Amino acid sequence: MSSGFRPPYRASRAIKATQGGLTLIELVVTLSIASLLSTLAVPSFQELVRTNRIAALSNEFSAAIQFARSEAITRGARVSLCSSANPEAATPSCSTGIGWAEGWIVFVDGGTAGALDGGDQPLRLGQPAASGATIDGGERFADFLSFEPTGVSRGAGGLANGHFEIQLDSESRCIYLNATGRARIERKACSAT
Repeated sequence: MSSGFRPPYRASRAIKATQGGLTLIELVVTLSIASLLSTLAVPSFQELVRTNRIAALSNEFSAAIQFARSEAITRGARVSLCSSANPEAATPSCSTGIGWAEGWIVFVDGGTAGALDGGDQPLRLGQPAASGATIDGGERFADFLSFEPTGVSRGAGGLANGHFEIQLDSESRCIYLNATGRARIERKACSAT
């Protein structure tokens, strides 16, 4: 006879513990996806580094040009920018035929235009650019660029408009300079001006 009473259930069997983790197939799939993503990200990161390096150099050189123009207007005197092979020396000097990537000097130019003479006052020094960089001022700005107190730019042949082409790691930037001394940067190689 059954009275309807049931004793409490007591499990006599041991509960099996399940182990967590990845199977070999899951691990291979995860590593494959990770390697695929990294091969896509590395070229993009390298391009980002290249772009940032040339942007920094272009901005630094453009800032030196704008600083020279601003100082010429503020001081009411000619201020020049010249290329220099020794901008880090105790007494830096202007150099000819070396290119602007070696360094540059911004100075109050009271003597010969584009030459750092005895009485000239250096204002700012540009350090050598990254390895492999070139900054070309063409014929007009091969060695120096001067600004009159009115802000007008002058190069080797007198009043000047022209450009500086900056190249680094297969990237190019162009700093165009008009005759009134205003500069603008474009993210491409220079075209004739």
